[in-house]
Amino acid sequence: MIASAAVLQGVTLLPTSAHAASASKIGQRVLMIEMTPALCRMQPSRARMRQCLEGYSLTVSGLDLGYGERCGRGSQPRLSPLQLKVVNRIMPDSSVRTQAWQHYGACSPLSASSYFRQVVNLAGQLKLPDELNTGNSYTVSKSRFIKQMTRLNQGMSASSIDLICQDGSRRQSILTDVHICYEGNDFGRCNNVVNSCGKNFIISGRK
Repeated sequence: MIASAAVLQGVTLLPTSAHAASASKIGQRVLMIEMTPALCRMQPSRARMRQCLEGYSLTVSGLDLGYGERCGRGSQPRLSPLQLKVVNRIMPDSSVRTQAWQHYGACSPLSASSYFRQVVNLAGQLKLPDELNTGNSYTVSKSRFIKQMTRLNQGMSASSIDLICQDGSRRQSILTDVHICYEGNDFGRCNNVVNSCGKNFIISGRK
């Protein structure tokens, strides 16, 4: 599960993402990770979401499989109690899980169980820099951050990462989302990137 140089674990990943980079062809997958403290502060409507109330550092907002979006209007993902317990660690809010399924999972040939198994597996294999999970706020250079990501994850290149930022109250660039792109079982090159962070950005902590 994702966390620092380890993975997104206990305090983990997802809500709805800024502008999710969509996979433009079937075969590419995009794992969408949200910087929970930043989004909880910047979007008051999220204040009552479980990840905000419980102080998650990271959450997963979805996995775009490249089959299109919004195919499952009204459908609910059905997961066993055991699988739901595992998925809760990285996607604690039920509305986020439902949105991910309706936007991306239902468009694919996968069952809800298989879709969320892919989400959990990819999140569990991904290693992230320590700054993302310490609870503190940091100003980070984009080049350094990307170098850390590619060093921690074998086979990942800079083009496999799409960083998304929003302006804070002082017009500072704040990291809100990290999208990781895959081709098959390997890291791939992101299509339709947002890449809105500039040379330096702030990682907003819980403290």
